[in-house]
Amino acid sequence: MAQNAYHYQDAARTVPKRPAQVKTKVRKRYQPAVWTKQERSLVIVMAVTVLFMMLATVWTTVSMQRVEAKNQAVSQKIDKVKEENDSYRGDIQAETNKDNLEKVAKSANMEQSTTNVRNVNQ
Repeated sequence: MAQNAYHYQDAARTVPKRPAQVKTKVRKRYQPAVWTKQERSLVIVMAVTVLFMMLATVWTTVSMQRVEAKNQAVSQKIDKVKEENDSYRGDIQAETNKDNLEKVAKSANMEQSTTNVRNVNQ
């Protein structure tokens, strides 16, 4: 061994020093799954259903607004007719007042008497 002494190195020096490697995370890339015919048809049916429901909701909302506008117009007309009726009732009461009837009767040369009045219920 004496002849190999000048080549001798301890084990720590014989291993070449490597720089420390940083472990990088390797992302696994998966292939997208292939959709079956059943899955595709289910997606299409659900999309059509959701679309139909959206259109039905919009149509219902628009028709409800239209009906509410018509109802409001009708209620305004009803209120107007009620006010006119109240006005007419006031006019009728004023015209059928006893004093006014006597005045009209005098202008037409009429007189009010109870001798010619008969009870209709008998």
